[in-house]
Amino acid sequence: ILLNASHPKDRRAQTAAHELGHFVSTRKHPDALHSGSAEASREERYAIAFAKALLTPARAVMAQFNSITVGATQLTRRHVILMAHMFGVSREALVRRLEEIGLTKPGTWDWFANNGGITDEQARQVLGEAMAPDEGRADAARPVSMRVGLLVGEAWAKSLLSEGQIAQLLQLDRVEVRTLIDAYEDEEVGRDDSPRLPV
Repeated sequence: ILLNASHPKDRRAQTAAHELGHFVSTRKHPDALHSGSAEASREERYAIAFAKALLTPARAVMAQFNSITVGATQLTRRHVILMAHMFGVSREALVRRLEEIGLTKPGTWDWFANNGGITDEQARQVLGEAMAPDEGRADAARPVSMRVGLLVGEAWAKSLLSEGQIAQLLQLDRVEVRTLIDAYEDEEVGRDDSPRLPV
């Protein structure tokens, strides 16, 4: 399962859970969804339901909802922000799950959307320091994945590839390649006494 690190963390979680649902249900029968094909296949419906049950199990959502909204007469943006953060899902996904479970009226998310939405700035105000930076997005800014960086360093250290060949292969400039190699060398310094892998 590949996830786009430039997507928000909650979307990556939803995608991972959805694709895991596909893996669990059809691992022996690979399936591809083609553009223009119906998304209502049995496998697709299963993956959607699996992701919801995995990330926002009904009982846990009900318990948190009752705990957070105790004494309240209306569902507020603050309630939504706190619950979405607790479950690691988007604010929209959380409200739609509340609608589905019957904890709020159908159309609640549409009401929020039509009345200014629930912004990232509002989430920052509510969560403060609890809203940690998304490290996955920082990884997306890398010229290559950490694994490829490790392979580049090993290939260069064993003289399997030159800097120029690596630059051409990965479509990077020589400065970026040198940065990858330097990072590899910095990690490898002092590892002569590290355990050896069986060959």
